[in-house]
Amino acid sequence: MQDKLARVQDEYIQMLAQVHQAAPNAKVVTVGYPAVPPEEASDCNRPALTELGSIKHADVDWLRDDVLKQLNNTIQRVTSFFGDSYVDVCSSSVGHEACQPADTKWVEDICGDAADYWPAKLPGTLLNCGLIGMRATLVHPDAEGHANTAAHVERAIRIALLN
Repeated sequence: MQDKLARVQDEYIQMLAQVHQAAPNAKVVTVGYPAVPPEEASDCNRPALTELGSIKHADVDWLRDDVLKQLNNTIQRVTSFFGDSYVDVCSSSVGHEACQPADTKWVEDICGDAADYWPAKLPGTLLNCGLIGMRATLVHPDAEGHANTAAHVERAIRIALLN
């Protein structure tokens, strides 16, 4: 995982360097990832593809601490290095992770409720969420998750434009 995070860091550095080279006066805003695994792994006790319950509690902890938090830290660190603005949506989405009940979560799991343009079955894989009346959402934010992110991004843009 450390190798993958190092690669993400290198690619983020290259990307932001290219953005600043192409638009030296740009106000750049980067966005972190929302909370996907919960703070308490025991919240993932439902063995279903709709609530991360199909993975072990130790894996939930690993995903949260060693993957998500480190990924967001990497994005924030590189963003700060360039003097840009980082939007933290993880903190505001705690309590709305994939393992929460459907009316509370802001992140769909492997299979979730989504519009018809989301595939039910992924070609070339065994994943077929259509069998349970769902779509292959692959751990993406739902409408509430997008609304939360949009509110934070809008605020960051407004602040950036005032400075």
